[in-house]
Amino acid sequence: MLLAARTASEQKHRPDSIRLAGVTFDGRQELVRALQPDQMLLLEREPWNPHDAAAVRVADLRGRTLGYVPRKDGQNSRYGRTEHGFAITASTGPVAEPGSSNYGAYVLARPDLASLTLEPLLPPAASEAARLSDLPAALGPRLPALRAASLAAANYKCEVTGAAQEQLPLTLVPLWRFNSAARSVQLIRLAALSQPLAEAKSRLEQGLSEAAAAAVGAGTLLGAAAAAGGGSGSSAGDEAGAALSGVLRGLLAMPEAGLFAEINGLGEEDVLAYFLLVCRRAVAVQAEGWRVELLM
Repeated sequence: MLLAARTASEQKHRPDSIRLAGVTFDGRQELVRALQPDQMLLLEREPWNPHDAAAVRVADLRGRTLGYVPRKDGQNSRYGRTEHGFAITASTGPVAEPGSSNYGAYVLARPDLASLTLEPLLPPAASEAARLSDLPAALGPRLPALRAASLAAANYKCEVTGAAQEQLPLTLVPLWRFNSAARSVQLIRLAALSQPLAEAKSRLEQGLSEAAAAAVGAGTLLGAAAAAGGGSGSSAGDEAGAALSGVLRGLLAMPEAGLFAEINGLGEEDVLAYFLLVCRRAVAVQAEGWRVELLM
């Protein structure tokens, strides 16, 4: 039922065709030239961006910035409820400008249909996040109104599949923002998910947290934090990633990983790359002592 609902929602919400902006800055041309059709990408909002509070960064599955959703005609403002999600490369090639040797790219994304994303955290951030995710304790008397507003904003449907709560019970889950500028993990709103999706998300996040914690304990991921911030990474980070990849491949056998892949239209290697990225981010949050904040 989940996959059928997702397919039906994808047919209702046709993707936007986006010509990436900012592809000539910060050495991005090499990455853009290397893009392949149908390559999976990431979208991530950057409300702290000094140039545009509605900025939406587009990155590859290693977290390296390729460009941005254009702000012309308010294109990026359509992604106001998409903190992070997936997109797909439509085409790349030389830009049609006289005298230019630059490459550009078009990507496809659905601003009105959320992706199923993962946000594993490691202690001490995890313990603080757990406190905030205990919604009755964290939000107190505001919780009933926030629940009602969150469900109404989602039109009483799963934000990922579009399945109505009459078909499958809805669960409200915390939506986290990773603010690299402020070095903080921020709880910004509650997202409505069908209960089976919420449970799959929780199990995968637990598995990723355990894998990342084990890698840190073994000293194999301590140098990998740079890759979580959109940089090009390092040889040490690549070696650490290779060491962790073997552990993460075990998670691919979980039924929840198969559901995650099908919901998002990801191949096995895409899922593995994404797992590695979110593990590295969890390590960065821990290693750099990011704060956990409640913005709701």
